[in-house]
Amino acid sequence: MQSTPQGPAAVILVERSSGFWFACLNRPAKRNALSEDLVSALGEVLAQVAADTAARALVLCGAGGNFCAGADFAGLQELLASAPPEGEDPVARHNRRFGRLLEQLAALPVPTIAAVTGAAMGGGCGIAAACDRVVAADDAMFAMPEVTLGVAPAQIAPFVARRAGPTLGRWLMLSGSRLTAAAARDARLADVVAPAAALAAAVRADLTLLAAAEPLALRATKRIVRRGDDAPLGDVLDAAALEFAGLLRRGAVLEGIAAAQQKRPPAWQVDVPPLPAFL
Repeated sequence: MQSTPQGPAAVILVERSSGFWFACLNRPAKRNALSEDLVSALGEVLAQVAADTAARALVLCGAGGNFCAGADFAGLQELLASAPPEGEDPVARHNRRFGRLLEQLAALPVPTIAAVTGAAMGGGCGIAAACDRVVAADDAMFAMPEVTLGVAPAQIAPFVARRAGPTLGRWLMLSGSRLTAAAARDARLADVVAPAAALAAAVRADLTLLAAAEPLALRATKRIVRRGDDAPLGDVLDAAALEFAGLLRRGAVLEGIAAAQQKRPPAWQVDVPPLPAFL
């Protein structure tokens, strides 16, 4: 297991083993609120995962019993203390920077899993919504309280709406809803709810499924699905045909078919490593 804390303050802890990446938001005293340092460090981790051609998946979690409490209010108050700008508003720049992080997470070429414990509030909800899979402890709480604080769920809105659906997602944000883990699953903000003590086992079960998948096939699948978000259907299917042909001509499918016929694991399958202590 390779451990690579990010930055001298270790606002995020990272481990990698057998192509599986694990990243833990590490500001437990602030319930992992999104400081500029934390957003920057997480962006660096996402860039490393994207560049790792042997990467198989990324699991995100939070230290100290909480996933992420959303915005760091102290940082926002510092931004507001500055005089109103004549050019670009630094508050808008700060907010948009977080949106770019969510875009980066949603565009990651490998599967992403959010392991949610405790609070997933505001931006924390957005981070979870940008992941492919959300596994929540049964005592987790999903909250989007922005409107009750006098602001809007600006950058997270498209990601929440995509996950929950536009009608329900819109209402959840307009009402400032707070959802139990079970209610979040009903709203499609979570996919799996497990007892807190069994959360790591639930994550491991998902990783075991991904461990049997051919890595380049995983990446191609994510590209195909992402194109469907904003491209005409015919263009999506044209590109999918090219992805399919490229994978077939690589020849890995011959190994996949042979393994299935011989009832053995394919050559690319790996064992899921022990999960890090912070999960």
